[in-house]
Amino acid sequence: MITNEQYLIQKFSEAREKMENYSSNDSGRDYWRGSMDTYHNLLSSAFPGWAEQGTTGYYVFMEQKTYEEAINIIHKSLQNA
Repeated sequence: MITNEQYLIQKFSEAREKMENYSSNDSGRDYWRGSMDTYHNLLSSAFPGWAEQGTTGYYVFMEQKTYEEAINIIHKSLQNA
């Protein structure tokens, strides 16, 4: 089940991926950068600790993984525990 926190993390990741598809002088890049900032602000204000080490948010925000990569890392760590 995806929670509101996980949904915002997923949207942050998608916005970063889309932003990276534009050149530095393209207005599309600015749009997606603004979206990333909005998702980051929502996460930071509504979900304290959303990017603590070992969480999906950590891997997406700090390690710059895609949402799917972050989920896979979490699942592998749970299987190895």
